[in-house]
Parts: sequence; structure tokens; C-alpha cells
Amino acid sequence: MRITCNESQVHYHLAAQGIEFALKSFLRAKGVTPSDLSARIGHSLLDALQEALARDLPSPPDKVLRTIQFIAPHHRNDQFLYFVEADGDFPEFMPVLATGAWILGQVVADVVADYFAYYTHGSATAVDDMLRRMRADLHATASKIPLLQ
Repeated sequence: MRITCNESQVHYHLAAQGIEFALKSFLRAKGVTPSDLSARIGHSLLDALQEALARDLPSPPDKVLRTIQFIAPHHRNDQFLYFVEADGDFPEFMPVLATGAWILGQVVADVVADYFAYYTHGSATAVDDMLRRMRADLHATASKIPLLQ
């Protein structure tokens, strides 16, 4: 999928936020406090990725790393810096979606365990059920993204 006009760049912004939220959810599950996330990570995708890798996020495929390196300079603390391109010349959007889906697939078990440990208390069956449903949703989503098939 290729974005074709300047007004459509919100897709990149939302996908970058999704990547940020997925990485930060993992970091919270690994014990990083909200104030530490705010002070040290901010909205930096590169800092969030580096911290997540230091806390045992599996090494991403090269395509994921390249995509984060590509989108990170546009995803700023105070704004999304839009691409300056001629209409129709924007980069492919699917790698950005694929990156978010890959990260979610890696962090889902930690995030679900954290949710049940700190925000609600459920049985092992409830944890397993939520994890199964989230993985099924991720699988259904990923099956629609060409780079993940």
C-alpha cells in the first residue's frame, strides 16, 4: 500500500504511535516506571527499542530495524514530522504496519502477564484465554500484511 497524497500521512503517524505503545507496554511489563519512560525514553522509538532489547526483547529482523530507523526521525516528542515528498512518492506503508505487528507478537505474553499481575487478578485460565485471544487477533491482522505472510 502506497500513500499517495500529503494529507494522508496520518497513517504513518498512527503506526509510529502504535510501535511506541507496543515497545512501552513491554518496558512497563519489564518493570520500567512511567516516570522513567517519560524522562528517559520520551517518544523516541530508537531509545525505546534499545531499552527493550536490553530487557530481552528478541533481536528484530533487519526489515524491522530499518523501518524503525526510517520512521523514528519523524516521530518526535512534540509532533509527527511529515515527509516532504511529491504526491505519490511516499514510502511503502506496509513495512511500518509489519514492524508494529512483529513487535506486538514478541511482547504479547509479557504484556498479558503484567496486566494480570498488576491491574486485575484472574486465574491461570483467564491469563491463558486472554493470551490465546490476543495471539489469534495478531495472527488475523498479520495475515493481512503482505510482508508477514
